[in-house]
Amino acid sequence: MGFVRRAWWKAALAAGLALGLVLPAVPGVAAHPAAAAAVAAAAPEVITVDTGAQSGPMAKPGLGSLFGVASQPDTPAALAAQTQNLLAQHASLDGDTSYPTSTESVAGKLNGTGVRMIVRYNDLMGGWPYIWKGLDDWLGKVDSATRSVQKYRSQVYAVAPLNEPDNKLGTSAGSPFMTDPQVQGATYDDKVNWLWTQTVRRIHAIDPTLRTMGPNYEHYNPWESADRQPRMRAFLVNAMNTGTVPDVIGWHSLGPSPGDVPESLTHYYRPLEQQLGLPGAPKPVVVEEYGPGTGDFEGVPGTMVKHWAEFARYGIDAASMGTYTNVGLLGNTLRRTPGGQLSPNAGWWFENWYQQMQGNQLAVSRWDTRHYQAADGVASFDPGSRTVTLLVGGETTDLDVKLLGVAARGLGPQVRVRVDDAHWTGDPNATHASVEQGGDPQTGGYRVLDTTMTFDGSGNLTVPLRGLEQYDGYRVTLSPVTAPDAQPTKYEAEQARRTDAVLHNGSDAALASGHAYVGGIDHPDSSVAFTVTAPSAGIWTMAVRYANGTTADATHTLTVNGRAEQPVDYPPTGGWLDTEPHTVWTRVLLDAGTNTVTLGKGTGYAELDSVDIRPDTHRYEAEYAAVTDAGIHPFAYNGFPDYVGGIDNADSAVDFAVTAPAAGTYRFTVGYADGTAAAATHQVLVNGAAAGTMSYQPTGGWLGTPVQDRLEAQSSVRVTLTQGVNHIVLRKGDGYAELDWGVLGPG
Repeated sequence: MGFVRRAWWKAALAAGLALGLVLPAVPGVAAHPAAAAAVAAAAPEVITVDTGAQSGPMAKPGLGSLFGVASQPDTPAALAAQTQNLLAQHASLDGDTSYPTSTESVAGKLNGTGVRMIVRYNDLMGGWPYIWKGLDDWLGKVDSATRSVQKYRSQVYAVAPLNEPDNKLGTSAGSPFMTDPQVQGATYDDKVNWLWTQTVRRIHAIDPTLRTMGPNYEHYNPWESADRQPRMRAFLVNAMNTGTVPDVIGWHSLGPSPGDVPESLTHYYRPLEQQLGLPGAPKPVVVEEYGPGTGDFEGVPGTMVKHWAEFARYGIDAASMGTYTNVGLLGNTLRRTPGGQLSPNAGWWFENWYQQMQGNQLAVSRWDTRHYQAADGVASFDPGSRTVTLLVGGETTDLDVKLLGVAARGLGPQVRVRVDDAHWTGDPNATHASVEQGGDPQTGGYRVLDTTMTFDGSGNLTVPLRGLEQYDGYRVTLSPVTAPDAQPTKYEAEQARRTDAVLHNGSDAALASGHAYVGGIDHPDSSVAFTVTAPSAGIWTMAVRYANGTTADATHTLTVNGRAEQPVDYPPTGGWLDTEPHTVWTRVLLDAGTNTVTLGKGTGYAELDSVDIRPDTHRYEAEYAAVTDAGIHPFAYNGFPDYVGGIDNADSAVDFAVTAPAAGTYRFTVGYADGTAAAATHQVLVNGAAAGTMSYQPTGGWLGTPVQDRLEAQSSVRVTLTQGVNHIVLRKGDGYAELDWGVLGPG
C-alpha cells in the first residue's frame, strides 16, 4: 500500500525539521521515504488588496503599444480591440499609405474598435536620429499630416509634434538642425522649444482644437542628470509664453525600474506644474513609450504587470509599450503561425484579462515598496457582479494575496476563488533567442485553481499562490459561489486510474485543483494513468501540476499507449501538494483518438494534481537556430531578425535543435522562399548523419520583399530522431532557398 499522510503530520514534520527536532514515530503511520529529505518552503511574500480603498473607474494605463498595428503583417483589428487602448503610430502625409504602420494605413481597420492613436509627426523626418531637411520641408509635412488627421479625427487621442527632442534632432554644433539659420535659439534646447511653438501653431492653424502632446522627451529622470528638470521647466515656460501649452504631458520611460515614472511624476513634474501655475493643471500624463530593452519586457506578462501596477497606483492616464521586437504584433503579443495567421500568445491573453476588468480600481500594496522588481499587481472590484479581480506577477516566488474588507463588498462568508496562469513559453535550446522571443501561440490561460474558500472572522481572505514564475502573469478572481467551469483540456489525477498510489481528498487537498490529488507514488509499480482524447496525431504540450517536497530533483516515467517517452522532471517545491503546488511543462506524442498517458515512479518522489494537454504550437525559428556562413535578416519594414538567407556557400547551414518526446520517425516541415525560376534543395543531416534532402519549388519571390512571408511555401522531410534534443541541419544543396521556420510533427 502507498503511504498515507495526514495534514497534521506534515505540519509537524515541517516544524520539526525547521527546529532541528527528531519527531517520534506515530503508530499506524509509515514514514514517507522522502521524509528525511523534506524541506519547508520559505515564508511567502505578501501582496495586500484593500477592497475598501477604491479610487474610481479602471483606467488601465499600459494597454498600448508603439507601432502595434500594421497593414503588413495584417494585424487583426478584432485582436487589437480586445487588448489595446492607445497606439502610438507614425503620422502619414495626406493620402500616403505606403508605410504599413502609418496612421492612414491602419485607421480604416481600427475604425469602430474604440482604439485611439497618438500620431507621431516627428517620424515624418525619416532617419534615426532624425534627419533635419530644413524648416520649409518640416512645416510642409506638418500641414500634410494635419490634413491627413481630419480623415480619422475621432480615432486620435492626441498628436505628438516632436519625439525624443531632447537628443534626436541633432545636438552637435555642426548638425543641419543646429546650423539652420531659420531655426531660432542660442542653444539646442532653445531651438527645440522654438520649433515646438512653430509646429503647434501650424497644426492649430488647420485644426484649432486638435489635442497636442509634449514634450515627449526620451529621458525625464531628473535625479539622474542635472539638466533634465531645467529642460522641462524651460519647455513649459516657453509653451506658456507662446500659447502652445500641450493638452497632454508626455515623456518616455525606457529604464528597467517600474518606479521611475512615479518618481518623475510625484517628485518632479507635478511640483513643477504647480510652481509655474501651468494652465489646465493638473494635466493628463501619458507615457508614450515605456519599458526597457533588456530582452525580457515587451509583451511578457510578468514584466508588463509591474509597470501597470505603478501606473495605476500613481494615476498615469495612459501608456504604450516601447517596441523592441517587430511591428504589427500588438507589442509582441501575437505570433506568426505556419498557416500565415497571427495568433495570440500569453502576453495577449494577459492584456485581454486586464481589458476585461470592470468597476473601480483597488489599492494594491506590495510586501516591500523599496524593491521595484518585486511581484506587483493591479486589482478591481465590480459591484454589479460582486467580483474582485487581481492581476499579479513578476517574480519567481511564493505569494500570499491578502484581500481586506471582502465581506463588506457583499460577498461571503464563502466565495469562489479562481486562479489562472498566462504562461510565457521559451525554447532553452535556441541559439539566438531572448525571453521576448519566446511566447508561443496559446488558446488561453491555464486554470490552476477553482475552489471555494471561507473568510476569516474579520471578513478578510488570504489566497496562497505557489510556484509563481517570473515571466508568467496570474489572475485571481473572487466571486459569489458557483460551480467550477469545465476545463476540457484538463485531466485530474484523482479521476485517473491509480496503481499502488494514494488518493488525498480531505482538508489537505484545499489547494488541489479538483479538491483532491494523488500521492504515495513511491513504489516500482506506482502509476497514474490518464485517458486523453486527441483529435489528431501530433506533438502536444502537457502542463503537470505537482509537488516535490524533497531537496532533490525527482522524475516520473512517461508512457503513451505503452510507448516510452521523455521522463517528466520535477524540481523541488519546498513542500507537498497540501501547501506547495507547482507546474512543469513538457511535450508528449499522442496518437489520434484515445490515448493512455501514464506517469509512473521514477527517481525521487513527487505528487500529482492534474495535467493539462493542448496542441504544441512551437515554431523553431530559423533566425534563432545556429547559423553557419549565412545571413540573419528582418522582413521589409522590420528592424529585428525574421529569417535566414544567403545559404549560398558550400558550408552554409542552419542547425535546428528540436525536441522529440519519443524516439521514432517524425516529419520536419519548413517555411521557405525560392525566388529563382528553378527548384532547389538543402542537404539534411540529423545528429551529424546524412538523412536525405529537403526540396524547394520556386515561390515567385524572396522573404525580403515588402509582402514579407506572403509568398512563403512549405516543404517537409521524414527524419528519425532519438528521444530528447536532436539537431536537424539544413545545408546548402542545389540552387538557392531562404528559411523562415521549422515545425516538428508526427511521421
